[in-house]
Amino acid sequence: MDIIEGILFALFWSSATVATKFAIRSVDPFLLTFLRFSLVSLLLLFYVYAIKGRSNRLPQVKELKHLFVLGVCNVTLYMTGYLIAIKTISAGLISLATATNPLILILLSAVFLDKKPTAKQWIGIAVSVAGLVLASIPNLKHSHLTIKGLVALIAGIVALSSGSVYYSKVRLALPKMVVNTWQITIGGLLFAPILWLNRGNNFIKPDLNFSLSFIWLVIPVSIIAYSLWLTLVHKDPVKAGGWLFLTPVLGYLMAIIILHEPVTIYGVSGALMVVLGLTYSRRPANHLPKYESPDRG
Repeated sequence: MDIIEGILFALFWSSATVATKFAIRSVDPFLLTFLRFSLVSLLLLFYVYAIKGRSNRLPQVKELKHLFVLGVCNVTLYMTGYLIAIKTISAGLISLATATNPLILILLSAVFLDKKPTAKQWIGIAVSVAGLVLASIPNLKHSHLTIKGLVALIAGIVALSSGSVYYSKVRLALPKMVVNTWQITIGGLLFAPILWLNRGNNFIKPDLNFSLSFIWLVIPVSIIAYSLWLTLVHKDPVKAGGWLFLTPVLGYLMAIIILHEPVTIYGVSGALMVVLGLTYSRRPANHLPKYESPDRG
């Protein structure tokens, strides 16, 4: 049963970028994200406080301040960088880049939590970064990668990792599902002013492509995948973390199979190096900030 749950989690989690690539053919990415997180927020709030209400309480004022920071880092800033990048960077490369979140987390933990990386972790980081550079070559050759998109993507991933470090430091006395519900609610609402600033580019075509992509992003990616993740973490955090290392490979394969992105020796070699670096640099569970990845794009 654990294997089935792990495979389903990895498949759904890694499909987010491909689904978003389809969706933005019919809707502006920022409008898509605002609508998506608004619906996910309503569903989660209903589940947490209407269905599971007896076991969950509302956050206190002090806790809301921390949840605001988490919403900004893990949703608003991360997704903004991700959405800027998705217009100019291939889905395969985005999947590989977002998979380096644990490595950035190691570096930020060294700075803010005084947990210095080991030699093994430095080697893993170097191998993964080299793999990303190698996988980027086809994008550079065909002008699919822009400096703006790359910088935005990296900034978004750093924001996501910063949120994980912050969560580790503040130690909120709230269930993980409640934390995720409120960070999605707050982070999603903060897309409203971004929509206003981007109002000249907002558009939506309520066609079949939009409907299917939107439903996929809301239900399999945002709800089912995260529920499976919490289940896996509850059973065994170490084994659960192992499934995350499968997602960059699956995301890269989906980009090739579904979006027909070209297969190159650079991309394949780079993907293998990223996974190898992630695996090699993996830290013992008790040394990492204990934070589950939030809903992704």
